[in-house]
Amino acid sequence: MFDTLSIFKKPQTSKLSEELDQLSKIYLNPLSSQKIKKAIEFADKAHDGQFRKSGEPFLTHPINVGLILASLKMDSDTIIAGLLHDVVEDCDISLSKVRQEFGRNVSLLVNGVTKLLQLDEKMKGSSQAENFQKMALATAEDVRVVIIKLADRLHNLKTIEHLPREKQIKKCKETMDLYAPLAHQIGMHKMATELEDISFKIIHPIRNKLILDALKKSDLDKKTLVSKVKNALRKKFKDANLEVKITGREKRIYSIYKKMKKKKSFSNIYDVFGFRIVVQKAEDCYKALGMVHNLFTPITGRFKDYIAVPKMNGYQAIHTSVMTFDAIPLEVQIQTDAMETFASYGIASHGLYKTNVSDDLIQAKTRQLVQRLTEAKNRSATSSEFLENIKSDFKGKEVYVFSPNGRIYSLKAGATPVDYAYAVHSTLGSYCLTCEIDKKLSPLSTVLKSGQTIEIIKSKKKNVNPDWLNFVVTSKAITEIKKDLKSIKISDARAYGKDLLEESLQDSGIDLKEFPSERLKEVFNVLGARSLNQLMVDIGSGRRTSNFVSESFAEALRGKKRNVSRVVTELRVGSSKKYGAIKYPECCYPVSGDPSLAVHNESGITIHRSDCQNLQSFLNKPGKCSNVLWEKEDGSNFLTSLLITIKNEPGVLADISKLIASASSNIESVSTKNLDENFVELNIKASVKDLDHLDLIFAKLKNNKTVTKILRQTS
Repeated sequence: MFDTLSIFKKPQTSKLSEELDQLSKIYLNPLSSQKIKKAIEFADKAHDGQFRKSGEPFLTHPINVGLILASLKMDSDTIIAGLLHDVVEDCDISLSKVRQEFGRNVSLLVNGVTKLLQLDEKMKGSSQAENFQKMALATAEDVRVVIIKLADRLHNLKTIEHLPREKQIKKCKETMDLYAPLAHQIGMHKMATELEDISFKIIHPIRNKLILDALKKSDLDKKTLVSKVKNALRKKFKDANLEVKITGREKRIYSIYKKMKKKKSFSNIYDVFGFRIVVQKAEDCYKALGMVHNLFTPITGRFKDYIAVPKMNGYQAIHTSVMTFDAIPLEVQIQTDAMETFASYGIASHGLYKTNVSDDLIQAKTRQLVQRLTEAKNRSATSSEFLENIKSDFKGKEVYVFSPNGRIYSLKAGATPVDYAYAVHSTLGSYCLTCEIDKKLSPLSTVLKSGQTIEIIKSKKKNVNPDWLNFVVTSKAITEIKKDLKSIKISDARAYGKDLLEESLQDSGIDLKEFPSERLKEVFNVLGARSLNQLMVDIGSGRRTSNFVSESFAEALRGKKRNVSRVVTELRVGSSKKYGAIKYPECCYPVSGDPSLAVHNESGITIHRSDCQNLQSFLNKPGKCSNVLWEKEDGSNFLTSLLITIKNEPGVLADISKLIASASSNIESVSTKNLDENFVELNIKASVKDLDHLDLIFAKLKNNKTVTKILRQTS
């Protein structure tokens, strides 16, 4: 019956239709294949007379979407919904008609996709958050809706050259901000990387070409090496009777670009080229790892075991980097066949043909995603807050820590014990007093590292502190803290806020007395606050953070920067008498030996350490900065500022002072800040001869049992 359908006689669409028909027959039963043919005919009639910007019949688009879904081995209802995803929005077709022809499941999917299609026109400014919330929550209702939408977006990007340049950039930025992160989150990395690579090429064509050229050159240089390494690996595995599949892997252009943005040169990116080793069983992954490390020397700090501790989205693999022939580093990824499939297709891999991916795993990861989206919605007061929470959770690396009973918790990189406490349970976070990290008392603001064991020591009553908002990073912790702070009295909030603001301003070297009423009004206008009283209440109740407010005060004090003239490219520095008035600012406290830059202006020369944030406005501006070449001079002294976290014990301050004095350093000033009941942060300003002298002081402090952390002050 369907062999005679008119659609299969049209040359522009018949080939695509036949491809979809053949692809679906590989894994679907004959009845499902017939339904797909019927859906193509239905879509053809609905879109009759409609054409794409390229001049092709509009039907080519939904068929291509169907092909993408069929390549994922999606069920017939999903493919049919992909074929019909535009008929309700763009044609005079009702949902009831779709339900009548193809059933309730298809109509629900088409309805879900129809709502998401409106995003393309509404994704502007303030509406972005609301639209993203709709898309994310559609995932919670039925993940197939978003898989269809991702397939729709992917094909549109592949044919985007027919749109005006400004529309191309707009759609690609939307893809980078919303669609690609969501694809990563549901584990569909192959889909996500295609979306990212096409979008990056459109937004940054020149950068894309430069990296592509570098890859081609590097490929020619390493072609022989890659072949040599692959042969050595195959022989090693064959001798051990271990059945493996070895494939070469080249890092994606967009991924390389992200690493280069972190100030890495192309030559220093270890995993531009590498290998993927696929084995049968999980235990074989570790056997293969041992053989790889036996054959090549592993690079320290480049090993990650995501099999024992999977990523949040279910990704599993062993990553290692090794030094191969001619001392050239390459990355190796080791996975089972099921792990590789899940890594590429995520929760869409349930339908893939003969993949050995457990349905239980797919269902577990789907439930986990739905739970995270639902929790984010429940703890978000507005759609904007929901967007920020989700974006915060989607982006960034993860750390893996243990509870005292051995349970693993995956947290966003930069998380603290307070984030961990709220991840365990909101009640534990609210009653958090202090903590032990690896059985050692530590401040609640400590940034956690993978592998640490965290134990929270509870208070007898709620102990939520607005200062926690200055260092927590997970959306759950931020939301729960703000929720608890809403219930405190205004007078208590004002008192909390006053203490926190004064403390933050003091850390920045600012006194409120420096601000006359007119200057305060400028700060209030920037912050959108009515008065200082309101600011303090907002800080104490969690609506603002004291760190952010103090930065606004600091900016108001700095005032406008003046233009500066062109200067020399290198400056030799031994003392402040050379080249006029040389200043060593309190934002970073440079000392002789530090990698540094000199900033030139009308008032003289200011030396900053190379990692000082205040340099950002001068970098890449010719004539404003010089490289500093330090010269050794007898009697040179430089002021440095140390932030030392110590246990709050009797006599400890005297001990630290004696220790620094024993290193032949004079202490200029000392200030203290209570982190909690058990720890104090010292801010010690001391004089040193050079960087070697400073390192000696650091070494002495690290050997003191009361010292838990030492940092140099930076901006």
